[in-house]
Amino acid sequence: MEMFRKLKSKINSINNKNIIGLDIGEETIKLTEVYTSWGNIVLNDLAIIDTPEGAVVEGKINNLTLLQEKIQESLEENEFSANKVVAAISGEQVVSRMIDIPEMPEEELSEAVKWEARDKLPIQIENAIFDYEILNKKEDGGYQLLIIAVERKLIDKYLQLFDMLDLNPVAIEIEPVAIARTVDRLYMDPTICVIDIGTKTTDISILNNGRLLFTRTVSMGGESITQDIAEAHDFSFEQAEEYKKESNLFNNEESNLIVRNLTTSIYRSLDYFQVKYKDFDIDKVVLTGGGANMINFDRYLTNEFGVRVEKLKLSNRLRSESASQDYLSKVSQLLGVSIGLALRKEDKK
Repeated sequence: MEMFRKLKSKINSINNKNIIGLDIGEETIKLTEVYTSWGNIVLNDLAIIDTPEGAVVEGKINNLTLLQEKIQESLEENEFSANKVVAAISGEQVVSRMIDIPEMPEEELSEAVKWEARDKLPIQIENAIFDYEILNKKEDGGYQLLIIAVERKLIDKYLQLFDMLDLNPVAIEIEPVAIARTVDRLYMDPTICVIDIGTKTTDISILNNGRLLFTRTVSMGGESITQDIAEAHDFSFEQAEEYKKESNLFNNEESNLIVRNLTTSIYRSLDYFQVKYKDFDIDKVVLTGGGANMINFDRYLTNEFGVRVEKLKLSNRLRSESASQDYLSKVSQLLGVSIGLALRKEDKK
């Protein structure tokens, strides 16, 4: 019987068209396998596990063996059936620039982008993998492009990990692209700013009808705020983290320097976007990532920016047979990226 169970599992794996969305952070690893049905996102499988200490450092994979063992254990315990994977990279490991290219045949863009990348990106092209997306075709026939580059060594580490996990890689994306895919299924507003507050960095992205127009990374995240609280109150890091979760940091007395600096950086990014893209007005700002759960952060930013700011409304559209709605509500802010990755199979763009 054991032999037949293994054979059935192998056949299911081969025939399964689903994709595992793998989001590896410094604190947690998120794995999802999903599909959409009647406007809802249905979770076939879900796992949120602690990242092994020292396995990911400054956004880079530091210990493949630790990661492989932890992820493999979770895949088996939660009975993930898909054998394809899409992963995301983010933060300061990703270099992105918006550039303008004069009129030319579209098939010649790849070569033109290579030359532009040498001048515009602070990274050696020979040691990087880069790609581009056409954001806009201008009236004069030129193009507005988003070019993205990542060190080849980082990509190689992910490919090694997939091989160790016996998973077939479909793609490696940047987090804003994955978030855009999730947000596009949840909101009807044409132009949305997504603020993804991670452990070390914050990604600020502008989407229009699900298309990424602009992205910028700020070197401040939840850990920076916790450190500032610890110094201000003479707390340990653990005490400061608990205080951050339970307290309103967004009143005049409590608002700390990091919060103000983060708010200023977000505002400057939005201001730059509005100057660069005069034809687009931001209709809504959506908060996601672990930092989005800070009490009253959405209200604080609404008052600061004059635009409605809200937390990612994901749990209302999530369905799962294995996880309760209460649990999904608690963890939904962490799942925007991994769900977007898993939804790539439904992306027609």
